[in-house]
Order: sequence, then structure tokens, then C-alpha cells
Amino acid sequence: MNHLIERVKGMALAPAQEWQKIAREPIELVPVFTRYVMILAAIPAIAGFLLLLFFAPVTAFTMAIVGYILTLVGVFVSAKIIEILAPKFGGQPDADAALKLAAFAPTIAWVAGGFIIIPLLGGIVALIGGFYALYTLYLGVPIVMRVPQEKALTFTLAVIGVAIVVNIAVRILTGVFI
Repeated sequence: MNHLIERVKGMALAPAQEWQKIAREPIELVPVFTRYVMILAAIPAIAGFLLLLFFAPVTAFTMAIVGYILTLVGVFVSAKIIEILAPKFGGQPDADAALKLAAFAPTIAWVAGGFIIIPLLGGIVALIGGFYALYTLYLGVPIVMRVPQEKALTFTLAVIGVAIVVNIAVRILTGVFI
């Protein structure tokens, strides 16, 4: 748990330095998911559930579970997108590096997502956290995926664009819009 807290603090306060650490570390799929992604991704799911619990308990539960599962799947999909796009922007097609970027870039968005339990203000905090997560993604691209700095912004925008399209497609196919 201490490692998780230190990683969150690093991503919040010094993301460029944290990406340097992440780039040097080995990564294994199961531990990164069970000890990091699954814990942090649960924060906005639980907050959303608690927010809606008194108004629509069944809907709140369904939205929390489906949103949580789609978030976990989204990390896998994002990693694959990153891996496939990297060579087109001068980076390396490295599955482990792509997993690092997909697993750690959303950190602040997940933590900030816990604030949605506070009406209006919480939504603003969550939105700011989402934008900050995109910024940390941009910072991590040249460090982790070794995409040249001059192509980092276009690579980041391409990853975001493809991820949005994939997310919309998944939601249309599953009929889930939350």
C-alpha cells in the first residue's frame, strides 16, 4: 500500500520524475492490475455509487459495476492502442512500456474521480483531474515509449482520439452509456 501511495504522490506532484522511475521498473500485468489499477479505478466507481445510492440504488450499483469493468478493460485497450501507434510516431512497439503508460497515466483522474460524491464542485475537481491525467500521459510518452519529444503531442492526441472512438464503439455495442 505504501508503494501505491508513493506512486500516486509522484504522479501528482512530480510526474516527469515519476515517469523516469516507471520507465526503469519491470512490470508484470497481474501485480500492476491487482495492486494499482483495480484499487484506484474503484475510487470513482464507489464515489458514483454512493452519490446515486439514495436516488436509484439499482441503477447506482449497475453503473458502478459496469463503469468499473469498462475502466479496467479500457486500460488493456489503451495499452494495445499505445503499443500499435508508437512505431508510427518514432517510438518502440513495446507492450510492457505501453502497459505502464496505460496503467499509470490515469492515476490522478481516478483519485480526483472520488470527488464526484460532492455535487457540482466534485465534478469540476474530477474534470480537472482528467485533464491533468492527459497531461501526465503527454509527459510519459517520450520517457516510457521513447517517442521523440517533437512527436509526443501528436502521439498523445492520436492515442486519445483512438481511445475515444474505441470507447464509444464499445458503449454502442454493449448498449451502456454511463
